Amino acid sequence: MTSYEAPVRTVSLDADGRYHIRAEARATLEQTARYVLSTADHERTDRLWPADAMVFATNPMSLAYGACGPALFLQHSSTPYELPTKTLTWLLNMPLDVDTYPPGLYSGLAGVACTFAELGIPEKALETMKLAYQSPLLFEEANVMVGCAGWGMAGLHLYQLMGDQILLDHSVDAGNHLLNTACYEGDTYNWGPNSDGRIPYGFGYGATGCALFLLQLYSVTGETRFRDAAVRSVNHDLARRLDGPLGWQFQSHDGDTLVKPYWISGAAGIGSTLVRFHRALGDEQFLADARHIAYDSSVKFTVEPGLFQGLAGIAEFMIDLYIHTNEAIYHDTALDIADTIMWFRINRPEGTAWPGRWLRRISDDYATGAAGIGLLLNRLLHPGPRLLLDLLP
Repeated sequence: MTSYEAPVRTVSLDADGRYHIRAEARATLEQTARYVLSTADHERTDRLWPADAMVFATNPMSLAYGACGPALFLQHSSTPYELPTKTLTWLLNMPLDVDTYPPGLYSGLAGVACTFAELGIPEKALETMKLAYQSPLLFEEANVMVGCAGWGMAGLHLYQLMGDQILLDHSVDAGNHLLNTACYEGDTYNWGPNSDGRIPYGFGYGATGCALFLLQLYSVTGETRFRDAAVRSVNHDLARRLDGPLGWQFQSHDGDTLVKPYWISGAAGIGSTLVRFHRALGDEQFLADARHIAYDSSVKFTVEPGLFQGLAGIAEFMIDLYIHTNEAIYHDTALDIADTIMWFRINRPEGTAWPGRWLRRISDDYATGAAGIGLLLNRLLHPGPRLLLDLLP
């Protein structure tokens, strides 16, 4: 990598513009929470809230598509709308098992466990995480989205909250597994092709997510082997960038015909991870590369507003940079992106609804709809650590 200090894409926001967008975001956040609260259907067991169709192909509780995402949004949003007792009862009464639920962070039991912890139910959180450790799929995948990097990251989060040694021990097991199964590519690491025979890139499915987990594991244990592997892993995906007339761009996998600026697959996920590498390790190259990615990915328009593959994930990256550098230009960029996100609002008598993937259906979920967008708006108004991605100081 060469040293590069990226120019900052300027955003024309004056004081009145900032005030207007923040006011709109505050009102939209409150109306989003009101809509989410009003659309829970406690009589159903296949899903609690309207969500992406993936909820029916996965499970009703997952963080990405199930009930846990909206529950976390209501728990953490700065609005008068709180998680009702009957909703908490629904969550607690849902049967969990390793046959129906994979172990992963965004798809399965690890995310459910983190949700229970965030809702103030540590006993249920530990019970659920211990169930995840019994899954026959525990080491089937490496990535953050469904694999051991994700449940390992969840274990570190819970360990910091509860201090139970079993959580740290299993996260170390996940780290050791990643080190033992890594594929060398020059001086970098990846975890080989997925079921489609392609090597994935990025935060959700590629080496970047594994890198962030290994970095967190180094921060908790102090073991330099995890630090070294983390650097090799993030450098793998960074080296796969395409440097064209529009700047640095990133594919989802080798041979992909599309480039994406998003969080789960694309530039924003890699850039957000680099910000955390600079914070933890202090190497200025990580921050320079994060700035470069921010310049190239600070788009105002995309097809979808959501968190995983839309504008909200890009805005979260800009907030990461703003918090880390205290440079107002990144907050202005996040505000500008939020302004576009709010064009997607659907006004209903119950409040503000949001379209999900491909804008085909209203969704309250974390990956594509209201929960992920709502958490972004809340963090825009109250900048702070990013849920599940930042360790306790």
